[in-house]
This record gives sequence, structure tokens and C-alpha cells, in this order.
Amino acid sequence: MAVYVPLKSTVALRLNTGVDGNGKMVVRSVSISRVSPTVDADSMMSVTDALGDLLAYPVFAVEKVSNESLED
Repeated sequence: MAVYVPLKSTVALRLNTGVDGNGKMVVRSVSISRVSPTVDADSMMSVTDALGDLLAYPVFAVEKVSNESLED
């Protein structure tokens, strides 16, 4: 039976840094690498909320990207 084996994960905090001349939101990202692929959502939310309080711009989205290998 094939299984997914977690390799690594990163988390990106998307920041709203204002608007451009056309009125569109300007987005910047802050990435956190070496995140455990098995971290649960509640723990990650606690960490990103705490980090968001330290940043100069508001966080409007958090994205976790995981890489996994497929093995027999």
C-alpha cells in the first residue's frame, strides 16, 4: 500500500501593506521554514497570531505548504 511520507513544510504569512495607485492591495509575505509537517492547525494558529502581533502590517492570510514523498 502506498503512503505519503512528510518531508518538510513552510508557512507564509500574507501581509496587507496598503494600496497601490490603482487602489489594489499591496501584499508582502513573511515565510517561516523548517516547520514540522505534523504540526496541528491550532498550534500553528497560536504561533502565527503571536508573530502577527510583532509585525508592522496586518496579517490577512496564513498558508502552510507541505512537501511529501509517495512511497510503497
